[in-house]
Amino acid sequence: MTIPYKTVAVCGPTAAGKSALSISLARSLAAEVVNVDSVQLYKGFDIGSAKLTERERGGVSHHLLDIFEPTTSVNVALFRAAALDAISNISARGKIPLLVGGSGMYLTVLLHGLADVPATPVEIREAIAMLTPEGRYAELSVADPQTAARLNPGDLQRVSRALEIVRVTGKKPSELFAQHNFAPVEVVSLVLVICRPRDELYKRIEARSALMVEGGLVEESRNLLERYGEVAALNTLGYKQACDLLKGKLELKNLAAEISLHTRRFAKRQMTYWRNEPLKRGWLVRPGPQELAQEVTGFESFPARAQSRIKSFCAFALTPAALEQAVKQRLEQPLERTEVWYIVSAETNSN
Repeated sequence: MTIPYKTVAVCGPTAAGKSALSISLARSLAAEVVNVDSVQLYKGFDIGSAKLTERERGGVSHHLLDIFEPTTSVNVALFRAAALDAISNISARGKIPLLVGGSGMYLTVLLHGLADVPATPVEIREAIAMLTPEGRYAELSVADPQTAARLNPGDLQRVSRALEIVRVTGKKPSELFAQHNFAPVEVVSLVLVICRPRDELYKRIEARSALMVEGGLVEESRNLLERYGEVAALNTLGYKQACDLLKGKLELKNLAAEISLHTRRFAKRQMTYWRNEPLKRGWLVRPGPQELAQEVTGFESFPARAQSRIKSFCAFALTPAALEQAVKQRLEQPLERTEVWYIVSAETNSN
């Protein structure tokens, strides 16, 4: 049996302070950063993705930044292959791979693996696209009630993909992914999820949005649009709003506020992900019921396997030094499966 690569990850919502914490941890652990942000993979997407400059990286090695041209259609399989190469290389040199970023789906695919599902022929994808949203969901509900029940009927992308799997394989997606749960794990991680009270996080998002606009986001977006056309990455947070301005759909005085609004909504979805995903994947979650923790309020959601709305996270309240020491001590022991720590750390107070 192959021993999985041991990694550390710094995750959480956008603007929570992941970059600052990752630089501090990388120096303390002799680690190298592996980017897990879907936009930072692209060359030229710097300001809108909050990509650290060489100076801000402070000599810490970073991998998977600027590795694809904006015209490349990057999917989770491409990302996973590149990430595994980087993790293997870093581990072979006796360093710790430090996964950093807010793209939850990319992290899940890296840690949980990618189910072996065949590509969808064009004619099947086109046939499904001809169906109404209601028709797609109705067909999926008959073919695989379990998958349909966990999907929002309005989530056309996931409903369509599930229906593609049904039509291509003749099997239920729920059964295929259940079988995948028994596949060998290639990467395990000690995942540190930064938690901030909602009001505090929203203030940071507003400040970051304003800095992006002041720092040249519109000009960067104009250059990208003129050079590459309307590539998919220009439809992401910040860039979409800047392109709307360039097309006359938005006024400059409203740009930062519009970016902040959509980023706050995205941050809420990220926190919902971090409440539900660990339970769904069988990852160990800390702090446990008997551990000393701080309540972090403001993010309401219906967590997996629960009927009532929960409004807070329980998180470790640690100084930077205490967090670094706790991580070091944990890494000295075997890490047999992914372990998630919700944290509130003084280190995350910097940008």
